[in-house]
Amino acid sequence: MSSRRAFLRTTTFRLTLFAAALFALFAFLILAYVYTTTAGALSRQNARAIESEAAELVRSYNAFGVDGLNRLVLQRSIGASANLYLLVEPDGARISGNLSTLPDEAPGEGLFSFTYAQPDPEGGDELERRRAQGRLIVLPAGYQLLVGMDVEDSARIINRVTDAILTGSLGVLAFGVLLGAVVSRRFAERINAVNQVARDVAAGDLRRRAPRNFSGDELDEMSENLNAMLDRIERLTAGLRHAGDSIAHDLRSPLTRMRTSLEAGLRAVEKGESGEEPLQQALSDTEDLLNTFNAVLRIARLEAGERREMLSPLDPAEIVADLGELYEAAAEDAGLEFTVEAPPGLTVLGDRGLISQALANLLDNAIKYSPPGGFVALRLRRTSTGEREISVTDSGPGIPEESRERVLERFVRLESSRSMPGAGLGLSLVKAVAEIHKGRVDLSEGPGGPGGPGLCAALVLPEPK
Repeated sequence: MSSRRAFLRTTTFRLTLFAAALFALFAFLILAYVYTTTAGALSRQNARAIESEAAELVRSYNAFGVDGLNRLVLQRSIGASANLYLLVEPDGARISGNLSTLPDEAPGEGLFSFTYAQPDPEGGDELERRRAQGRLIVLPAGYQLLVGMDVEDSARIINRVTDAILTGSLGVLAFGVLLGAVVSRRFAERINAVNQVARDVAAGDLRRRAPRNFSGDELDEMSENLNAMLDRIERLTAGLRHAGDSIAHDLRSPLTRMRTSLEAGLRAVEKGESGEEPLQQALSDTEDLLNTFNAVLRIARLEAGERREMLSPLDPAEIVADLGELYEAAAEDAGLEFTVEAPPGLTVLGDRGLISQALANLLDNAIKYSPPGGFVALRLRRTSTGEREISVTDSGPGIPEESRERVLERFVRLESSRSMPGAGLGLSLVKAVAEIHKGRVDLSEGPGGPGGPGLCAALVLPEPK
């Protein structure tokens, strides 16, 4: 019972009920117009016929007196006719006509409705009461003339039209409410399914997804967007869990080294020796930890959408050229061939500082993992779809295809790279920069080199509108 009351309170049912009421009102107006053009026309036609007949009889009285009027009434009262007549004397005595007495409903003057009795057409003893309209005319010298018309058949037609209008309006209203209840219940069921998913997710079940019927309507689109949001929430939640494990794993070593350095410095001071070297090592480890936490904070702010309003049109060729000049010396020191390709005019909507930071992370990784004798290439180009691609290609060990999605998460480091310094945040920062620019990060196999298959890491930005 409570579910039924809840359904009756839903917005969908109320809106459907309101629409059904409007539809029924519109149907009633149409039927009322039909009534006016049918039943109303019949009534007016009868009234005009009575007025015309009464006027003709009055002219006969004025021309020939009461005797001439009596003869005309007698003539027209003979035979089966829908017309009704009654001529009475001033004292009320009947003179002629096919009515026996004046009806009780008769007013002093004017058109009125009344009933009269006539023998049963099927030959029975009972009299049949029929409806009629008439006009009572008071003539000079006190004579009274009733001119009327039998409207029983017309009245039955009018009643049938009226009943049809009322029945049709009620039927339309009932059908509209029933149809609205069915439609709104189906709509409410889909909404309740989405609400149930939201309640389950709020209770902690992040695997729940909103059902879809793939009809492409607004509810299906809402479910699709909700599922995409839940997918992202699940990924972020999983990333947080993984980040906690990775922090505990990757920061244990520098914290241990820091403690060891501080203990060594303390022992040196107790012995009267200089503890500067272990303290310098502890300071360096502290700086690494701060850099790691600062990188995590920058990624979190970028994922929250900070600096999105700072995006403005810029030419990435200038950024690529500046970074190429900056990293050329570092690549030469590492024994790598370094090339830059940056055609001007490929404008993007972006943040210069963020793009520079993302490309610097890619260049740092490429130089760090490429062995001497290899190469690093920094390239800016326009793709066939109009996107702007800034890629860094190296000749290092590369990343296996099955791990390319995972390395974009925070604190993810492949086993082959754990011997190298780092916290596994560089590519996560690149991904966050790409998302804030509504772009993406593409990782693919490079052309190969002395270190392995190589890697092509590309920051792909959309074409500015």
